[in-house]
Amino acid sequence: MTETELIKLVLDQTDGYLDFPFNRPGQKATVIFSVIKHRRNGKIVAMVYTQDAQVLIDVKLTPAQNEALRLSAGVEPGRHLNNRYWTTIKVNETVVSTVELRNIIRESARLTR
Repeated sequence: MTETELIKLVLDQTDGYLDFPFNRPGQKATVIFSVIKHRRNGKIVAMVYTQDAQVLIDVKLTPAQNEALRLSAGVEPGRHLNNRYWTTIKVNETVVSTVELRNIIRESARLTR
């Protein structure tokens, strides 16, 4: 899955909009963080980015959900947000299916409402 396809998947599963709050104009960035936020409250639903040729998504889950999910290959504690509540998924290097990923994205949206 490409970064663009993943962003579309998140937008299709949520009421979110795309924002770039961590990429300031004129700032040289090696990673562009595509942040999907809720339209109603502006809270982050997910963060999509490519780093070292890996497409990654950061999502919010409960600590118990994170603990179970992190037993899967390609899933690790959140890289950029509180890793008790946020998890990073290496989208193209995980056993997490597209159906499971959709459910995870919906759960992240629910938890950040």
